[in-house]
Amino acid sequence: MKKYIAYCLLFAGLLAGISSSAFAADTNKRMHGDVQAVRLPAGTTMKLELLDTVSSKIDDMGDEFSAMLKEDKIVDGQIALPAGSVIRGTINKITPAKRLSRSAVVYFSFDHVVTPNGKQVPITAGLYGYSELTLDGGVYSGGNYGYAIQENWQQTKNIVGKAIDWGKGTGENMQYVCVPIGAIGGSIGGIFYYVGADIVDLFKKGNEVTLNQGANINILLTQPLDIPLH
Repeated sequence: MKKYIAYCLLFAGLLAGISSSAFAADTNKRMHGDVQAVRLPAGTTMKLELLDTVSSKIDDMGDEFSAMLKEDKIVDGQIALPAGSVIRGTINKITPAKRLSRSAVVYFSFDHVVTPNGKQVPITAGLYGYSELTLDGGVYSGGNYGYAIQENWQQTKNIVGKAIDWGKGTGENMQYVCVPIGAIGGSIGGIFYYVGADIVDLFKKGNEVTLNQGANINILLTQPLDIPLH
């Protein structure tokens, strides 16, 4: 009888061990097999197309926007994130345009990417390769008073250049007289333009920032992005 009870206990222990192993294997499978992910490393760049217009003139801090990935992101020969995936973000801050021709500044935050299976995965990224970015990552348009002065000087040189070109176009005989006249007249006109424009820019507000729907922007991942495959 005692031997029979011992065999029963041994058999029950084996069943318990098998059940425990099966449960652990199933749990491990669900954790590691069914929830596979592909990692896009930090430093990965993405080309996006804005699906919404973003403007310092009409938007406010906290407003949301969306952008669409323009090209497949491939890792180890497989598509981790296909073109057409949506990336959503928020306007973190807007610094309004100010006098002295100081441009408005818009700060973007990229919040999450919507994967092909509908999952929302947090993303940490910033704008990359944009021609007009502040040191802290804001988008501006046209800079400040120093930038306005440079633009005025460039326009002044254009005025002088066009006046000289006019003199050259008067013919082989006349150009020897008209080129100096054009240079002098263009210089006088350019100086008046330069001084007047600089005074105006002292009191003028800077440009607004507007990125229209369909505009292309680039972002760079500052943290790795794990894309679940299931």
